[in-house]
Amino acid sequence: MIAVDDEQLRILVASMRLDPYCSVNHRFVGVVDANALLSCVGNDCRKGAYWQSDLLRAANRGVATLYAPDHVYFEVYEHLTAIAKWSNVPAPALRARFETKYLPRLRFVTVGTAGIVDQQVLAISDPDDVPTGQLAKLVAPCVVFSEDRHLRKPGLAPENWRAVATCAIDIIEAVTRQQEVWRSTEGLSIPVSGAIELFKFAGRRTGVSPWVIAGIVGAGAAFYFKSPERRKMVGKYVIPAINAIGKELNSAATQEQRGLRGLRQVMLPAPAQPSARQQTAIILARQQEPLLAREVQERMLAHFARDLVPTVAEVRDTLKDSSEFVQPERYRWQLGRIAEPWRS
Repeated sequence: MIAVDDEQLRILVASMRLDPYCSVNHRFVGVVDANALLSCVGNDCRKGAYWQSDLLRAANRGVATLYAPDHVYFEVYEHLTAIAKWSNVPAPALRARFETKYLPRLRFVTVGTAGIVDQQVLAISDPDDVPTGQLAKLVAPCVVFSEDRHLRKPGLAPENWRAVATCAIDIIEAVTRQQEVWRSTEGLSIPVSGAIELFKFAGRRTGVSPWVIAGIVGAGAAFYFKSPERRKMVGKYVIPAINAIGKELNSAATQEQRGLRGLRQVMLPAPAQPSARQQTAIILARQQEPLLAREVQERMLAHFARDLVPTVAEVRDTLKDSSEFVQPERYRWQLGRIAEPWRS
């Protein structure tokens, strides 16, 4: 048997996830631009009150955690009137959809853009898009949802962000199908587990090994199926059901792998040598609740090489000195904030 140390085990488990820093297998971080949000809001309103974009469905199901720079918040409000013209939806309806459905799923980040050294971010020709690119490289691995050419040209955003959002839906639907199949077969597992307990009970009462009792029962089952009529009944009802379950699970697995493959192809890679600020952002971007500086550092030690991980004091200084991190409660920190509707 091959021995695996803790570091090798960590790498192995992380490599099996879509995002190695997420504790949940299918979860990932997305950075959203204003044009993608406006497109989603406009299409949602045109298709009806109950329609949800793939991006919103992914966020609602907990597959995607979405972040955006502060300026995206203002850009959405600024361009709602223009979206109302091409979508034939009144601006108040667009605004209501954005504020009730999308705002609660977004965290807005005040991105510091001083001293940028990343070549992809430096290649962004429009200054308005620099915070989006910088945020993406800060929390990577992540997916950038934008159709802006200034983000696509340096390779920060995929050519078709809508197709990428559909990949997330493939994962959601595949997992749902798998869960439905297993729920439908729960009744089949009860007799098996009950039989095991029965064998154990009989063994305790008789002093005979449960395995011997199980063998006797198995021999009895084999004798039972010697009858051609009984074998025919099994072939008519049981085998087709098992085949149908296998086909459904195989189809769902194929759909799941298609979604994972599509997301992996466009996901910005994690930095090879992450700075203290990047490590802090990577950890906090994947947390649902604010953390203490000590808790942030503990999670760093679980994910990064020990010689790269800053001390707790250095983590605390990074949290205090970086605009991206906010303190919703005393001593606890998070990346960005949920914004309230704009009341001008």
